[in-house]
Amino acid sequence: MQRLGQWITDNPIAIVALALILTLISFHFAQAVEMQGMNTESMVGKESSLYQIYDHLYKENFGTESIAVMIEGDDVAGEKVLKASLRFSDFVKDVPRVTSVTSIADIVADTEAETEGVRQIPSQERIDEILADGGSQVQGLMPDRRHTMMSIEDPVYITDKQRSEILAETKEAVNLADFPPGYTVTVTGSPALMKSITDEMSASQGQIMILAAVLMVFALLLVFRHVKWPLLPIPVVFLGIIWTFGAMGLFKIPMTMVSFSAFPLLIGIGIDYAIQFHNRIDEEFAKGESPVKAAINTVNHVAIPVMVALVVTIAGFVALLNSSVPMIRDFGKLCIIGLVMCYLSALFVGVTVLWLGEKRTGSRRKKALSQSGDGLDSGSVIGSYVERIADFCIHKWKAVLAVALIFALTGNYLDNLVPVETDTKNYIPQDLPPLVDFKHMSNIYGGTDSIQFIVQGDDITDPENLQWMDDFSNYLIKSRDQVYGATSLVTYIKQANNGMLPDDRTEIRQIIDSLPANVRSKYLSGHNMAMIDVNLGQTASNLGLQNFDRLTKEFEKDLAWVTPPPDISVKMTGNNMVSTATIGALTTGRVEMSLLGLVLIFFLLLLIYRGDLIKALLPVLPMLVVIGWMGGVMYLGGLKYTPLTATLGALVLGIGSEYAILMMERFYEELHNVGDPFEALKITANRIGSALVASGMTVVCGFAALMTSPFNITSNFGLVTVMAVVFALATTFTVFVVLMLRMEVRREVLDNAGDELRKALRVLRGGNGAK
Repeated sequence: MQRLGQWITDNPIAIVALALILTLISFHFAQAVEMQGMNTESMVGKESSLYQIYDHLYKENFGTESIAVMIEGDDVAGEKVLKASLRFSDFVKDVPRVTSVTSIADIVADTEAETEGVRQIPSQERIDEILADGGSQVQGLMPDRRHTMMSIEDPVYITDKQRSEILAETKEAVNLADFPPGYTVTVTGSPALMKSITDEMSASQGQIMILAAVLMVFALLLVFRHVKWPLLPIPVVFLGIIWTFGAMGLFKIPMTMVSFSAFPLLIGIGIDYAIQFHNRIDEEFAKGESPVKAAINTVNHVAIPVMVALVVTIAGFVALLNSSVPMIRDFGKLCIIGLVMCYLSALFVGVTVLWLGEKRTGSRRKKALSQSGDGLDSGSVIGSYVERIADFCIHKWKAVLAVALIFALTGNYLDNLVPVETDTKNYIPQDLPPLVDFKHMSNIYGGTDSIQFIVQGDDITDPENLQWMDDFSNYLIKSRDQVYGATSLVTYIKQANNGMLPDDRTEIRQIIDSLPANVRSKYLSGHNMAMIDVNLGQTASNLGLQNFDRLTKEFEKDLAWVTPPPDISVKMTGNNMVSTATIGALTTGRVEMSLLGLVLIFFLLLLIYRGDLIKALLPVLPMLVVIGWMGGVMYLGGLKYTPLTATLGALVLGIGSEYAILMMERFYEELHNVGDPFEALKITANRIGSALVASGMTVVCGFAALMTSPFNITSNFGLVTVMAVVFALATTFTVFVVLMLRMEVRREVLDNAGDELRKALRVLRGGNGAK
């Protein structure tokens, strides 16, 4: 690394120029970063059978998104209200990519067109007559005379931008329709909710990043003020963040609620790299070294240990790439890329700025040369405190290890009792107006949870197949309390045929041809595929993950009981199944991800340290303690696992192992210099303690900013991470130093014993030879 240090000091202009070019390129590609909500593509891998069924069978053939327009007032079936509703409907139908509009106004106008030849809203008496004969379709749209809903359908495959345009046109149509005074018209539904979530994410992202920077300034001025230019790590790490944004656009990594939370993490870990280089070069300046020599020594002593910490941290996040959930894999990719970018920024830009600045002023070197003795600083005040803590733990090592083990085992047990947050609507601000409107609509109409059964066969319109669909739907409604209704093509065929299902295929097809196009496209694809839409109300939200999973298994038993005809296959799918399966994969797989991370880190360290078992084990063992502690804290704090907190194990491994490795590398460097483990630990704690505390404080401040996020999933992640960092730092200065010293002392004892044994054997061999 000495040659690299020499190259950095020989080429400052080239380094600055390359950094500037990379920054400009990053700004260009950052514009291509897409905001992505909690959609199917972010939650389910495209290679999974769940995605194949949902995307290729359901979405491509039947999938639509519905914008709901809810009208409330004294009499929503009044003549003036229906005329305004019809004006609204006719306007929206002309909006590009809108496939259909369903409302009681359309039902009344279409019925009037069939009987009178004119599509219009008739007299109040005739309106009441038509609605009275409307059956379940009218009842589904108008549960009472004070509430009604209009449903605007668009293809599920259109882009978010196109759907936003439809949403904007819908809101404009409300104004143009001129509803009577005293009536409330609310545009709601999933598209409106997702649009609001995306807007809120964009608005809060910049505020949180600014707050994180302000808090980190405070942290560095508080605990890193013993060095020259203590705030320099902030612009250095933000340079790495800019490069990371560019990489996101280049590699098409979307911005989600999960990936957004990676940036405070990158700032926290990345700033540690800048702090380590900064702290060491300041030490070299304090010795009286020239700026060039100080930079070379810093790169020589720090670049490798920090690189080892980087590689090990990456190994912790590599475990996330094994997740079946795309947004977690994207989170892992983003962390890996971002850490590399922050390391490069700290190594090349940070060191270059520091030695050039010292060369210009020379203040630290002049101060060092004017001091008596060898010019070495005695360390910072914080370093002294860390030294005292380490010394106390060494003397009370049995009690320290016992307490740590008891808490870890208790925490691991309590971790199994931590619940899982399965309702994705609880991840977002509860006072978000579209969410309030969505919940209000759900309370009136009984919720929107559903499961879809995709029915495939040679000819779905065969009377036998349609009869089975009818029998199965009726069985579900009668046998399952959670089922509020089941709608399929059969529902509309029976409505058009006086409640009877014809037993003649030709008659059936004639009725199907007479049905509205939006009904046919929603429930039938060609003649070989149909859908049964089962309404579950708010069942998925109320039951929770495990119970909803049990319900789907009960549906599978129902399919086995009400057996389809021989040529018919049936598959279950839908948004609720996707969400439940995703959250289940996240939360049940978190232990496997943590164990995989631990194994990867152990074998990687074993390879890096050439089979040195002690050095490979040392950074791993304390992290097991921290993971256990965090499980207990989450349970006692009443927290729940979410897609973000499910990555906690990898997060602890990434942050905690870095602190441990940097501490261990400095310990062995000082041990090589002084020879005594106790003295080496004392110097290490004093010299590197302040840098690690500064790093930990900046991570805490970065994630403390996340705690102010309006999104519950993000704020809880910030809280959990703050606690994890505090525990990781505390473990490094307590449990880790005890293990490191005790294992090293034991190794020296064994090595000395081995030396004595070898000497004795040589003596014995010499004696035998003499005889």
